[in-house]
Amino acid sequence: MVQEANVKQWYPAIYARLSKEDVEYSKKGVSLSIEHQLAILTDFVKGQGWQTPKIFCDDDSTGTNFNRKGFQDMYAEAQNGNINVIVIKDTSRFGRNWVQSGLYFEKIEDMGIRFISIQESLDTQDPKCPALKMLPFYFIFNEWHSSTTSEKIRVVLNKQAEQGKYRASKVLFGYDKDPNDKYKLIIDPPAANVVRRIFEMRLQKLSCGVIARALNRENIPNPSEYHALRFNTANKRSHDGNWSTEMVDRVLCNPAYCGDVARNRSGTKNFKNRKAFRKPKEEWIVTENMHEPIVSREVFNQCAAMRISTGRVRSTKENEIRPFASMLVCADCGFKLVQNFTTYTLRTTGEDKRVYGYNCGMFRSKGKDSCPSHYISEKSISEIVIADISEKAGKLLEDENAIRERFYAIKAQSNGTRLNADKTALEKISKRLEELDKLIQAAFEKSVLGGESSELFTNYARKYGAQKQELTLQAHELTTSIARQSQTENDVDTFIALMKKHSDITELDRATVVELIDRITISASAVKPREIVIHYNFMGSIE
Repeated sequence: MVQEANVKQWYPAIYARLSKEDVEYSKKGVSLSIEHQLAILTDFVKGQGWQTPKIFCDDDSTGTNFNRKGFQDMYAEAQNGNINVIVIKDTSRFGRNWVQSGLYFEKIEDMGIRFISIQESLDTQDPKCPALKMLPFYFIFNEWHSSTTSEKIRVVLNKQAEQGKYRASKVLFGYDKDPNDKYKLIIDPPAANVVRRIFEMRLQKLSCGVIARALNRENIPNPSEYHALRFNTANKRSHDGNWSTEMVDRVLCNPAYCGDVARNRSGTKNFKNRKAFRKPKEEWIVTENMHEPIVSREVFNQCAAMRISTGRVRSTKENEIRPFASMLVCADCGFKLVQNFTTYTLRTTGEDKRVYGYNCGMFRSKGKDSCPSHYISEKSISEIVIADISEKAGKLLEDENAIRERFYAIKAQSNGTRLNADKTALEKISKRLEELDKLIQAAFEKSVLGGESSELFTNYARKYGAQKQELTLQAHELTTSIARQSQTENDVDTFIALMKKHSDITELDRATVVELIDRITISASAVKPREIVIHYNFMGSIE
């Protein structure tokens, strides 16, 4: 412990800190390295004739908060009475948050600990020290510098985002960084094949969990494991190498895989609060066609649309996805039809055979009082779908122009009511957003002029802000829906191409079903004749 005597014995601590915010000074030729700071501090202590100092430092640590290991270790030593003088190179090394800097300075001073900042010639042992009177301003300036530096960096990053530069330090799974341009991506074939496989499985309407389990069964390393094995950093990994649902979802959501660069996808509240949060898509900065895509834009958009439309897909015990899994819907209650099977033995060979079928999920879970049986065998629904596809493809081949005009009419009729409703809803939301802006502005002006308390304004701002955020999201969804419904010509062309592709169809597999069909609604088993409506992708139901 510190001993008091006739001659003051000094037990010094020196503290150094370096962070990314100091890069600007380094570029100007001012060295702020930890080694440079410690050399200056050690020489100072030696020049005072004090004993060897305790050394504390924080490398790559922001000064905007004080949860730094080196600083907190030094503060603990001060509380325990093991040091009685702290020496720093300048006050910005102490911190760049003027409130917290002031609080910690007062606590250290209350402990009777001497505080020295070499650059500002500050020494609390001298109460008349001019720098001591300037200390609050030093703390404020240090925070201001951090704020302006953060803003400059943000401007640069946004500019690079608008230019479509890929800035992530770790290369994206499926790509390499171009050796001739570190901001550009080139395809890494082995990983790109895995990415394509993920999108192909998703197009079969397999859930992210099912896809993850399939990849794990085949011992395909996840992105982190692949990176560790590829760059020989396996000893640093903190994972088991398995795919998770979230990992698959991140692949499917990343527009980089269709050739785009999306920046500004996450951010922090301010330069003090570094906790990251995901930003809504409308705030992303997306630059299209910046590198070679791994999947087509059509495939990417198709998978993106499935995020809100695909239910849970069940596989068999053999991990097989049946052709109509999660595709059949009860016409009465709206529940998906659940797959099941019965097993029988062939008398001639003794071989076990399975007969697959589907029935209403509500009926299966709660009985006929909730919803009647909607059972249909897989064989029956397959025959119905094949016949319908063959019929439509046959008519198309006979007279494509007439069928095309008919499809245009069907699309116009199905889109008309919903399209008008969406446009009306969007118009109402737009008007309400304008009203909210005016209300927030009016509340602010009243607060400034003294008509209302700042607390009341805060309540108004929070209320109106939350409503504005929700309405903005709804407006974005409606705009997307309107744009999608306006693609009549493209939808008809795509559907005709699919019909031609499958004009000679004789059997159905999972890939064909999801390529052609969105869903099939099925009436109850007791209804004769049964009403079975096929809703095709791009066209909906076609009579």
